[in-house]
Amino acid sequence: MKAILFTKYTKIILFTKLMLLSLLVSAQEETETPKLEFSGSIDVYYRANINGDNSAPNGIPNAAPGSSFANLPGFALGMANIIASYQGEKVGFVADLVYGPRGTDAIFASPIYSATGNIINQMYAYWNVSENVTLTMGNFNTFLGYEVISPSANFNYSTSYLFSYGPFSHTGLRADFTLSEDFSLMLAIMNPTDVTELNLDGNYAYGAQLGYSGQFLNFLLDDGAFEIDYTGGVRFF
Repeated sequence: MKAILFTKYTKIILFTKLMLLSLLVSAQEETETPKLEFSGSIDVYYRANINGDNSAPNGIPNAAPGSSFANLPGFALGMANIIASYQGEKVGFVADLVYGPRGTDAIFASPIYSATGNIINQMYAYWNVSENVTLTMGNFNTFLGYEVISPSANFNYSTSYLFSYGPFSHTGLRADFTLSEDFSLMLAIMNPTDVTELNLDGNYAYGAQLGYSGQFLNFLLDDGAFEIDYTGGVRFF
């Protein structure tokens, strides 16, 4: 009788251990996420001028008044992109590769690859120096305004006319600081605006951003000119 009871207790203990091990493995599988991820989008559109103005900017017939993007008449191609990102505990990177007219238009100031249609929308690496400090180096979309190059990330598909004046992208080194639960600060030194591949003349642009509870005050100094920008929103109800 004792031997039988002992055997039963042993089975119960082993079963309990197996259940705990299974729960532990399941919990780890639920909390662990892939560190290397791939995503992307494609962009096609149809454009027509409803006011009957058949102006022809850039020699293209029947084109509606143009902005920086989505200028082609009728059924037209925008861009396709694929994004590879890696998020480690301390370091990571983002590589956003783009092909198509919209991508080419976004790097009009880049001297080498702007005419080929094959571009890098963003390519940067970052280092979490501490919980409150992150360094980022490479090519990243502008921190001014709320619009970016990729249409899938914009509220307005074609972007506003104000966005047509840029800036679009920067290449350089930026430092992001978490000052408190509500306040953040970003400082950056970069190539001239939208020159994304290299620095041709040794001049640099300087940027800063002060954030408070989702509201951002931005500053850009480039070639003697400066731009001050506010990005944020107010909820009334």
